[in-house]
Amino acid sequence: MGFFDFLGSGIVESVGKIADDLVTSDEERMEKDNEKLKTKLSFKNEMAKNDLAYEGELTKRLESDNQGNFLTKSARPITLYLMLGLIFIMIFGNMFGIEIDKKYVDLVQILAMTAFSFYFGGKSIEAFKHGKVL
Repeated sequence: MGFFDFLGSGIVESVGKIADDLVTSDEERMEKDNEKLKTKLSFKNEMAKNDLAYEGELTKRLESDNQGNFLTKSARPITLYLMLGLIFIMIFGNMFGIEIDKKYVDLVQILAMTAFSFYFGGKSIEAFKHGKVL
C-alpha cells in the first residue's frame, strides 16, 4: 500500500485542481486575451451600428423638417435673428437715452444665452461627436 493510496485519490485530485486553478498556462492566457478582444470588437461593432442608425434617423428628421413651409424650415434661424435684434435694440437704445428696465435686460440675456448655446453649441457638439472638426 503506497502513500498516495493512503491519502485517497480525492485529496490528490482536489490538490491538483487547486494548483491548476492557481497556475495559468500561456494557452489559457491567450484564450482569455482572445475572449477580451472578441468582446471589445463586438462592442465597437455595436457602437458603429448604433451610430449608423442615429445618422439615419437624423437624416430622416432633417428631411422631414425641410418638407414643411417656410416657418417650419426657418424657426431656429428666426429665433436667433430675433434675439440678436433684441440685443442690438437694447444696446443702441441705451446709447440714445431710452431707459430699459433691468428685469427686461436680464430676461433677454437668459433667453439669448439659451438660444445661442442651443443653436451654436448643439451643432458644434454634434459635429465634434461625429468626428467633423469645425
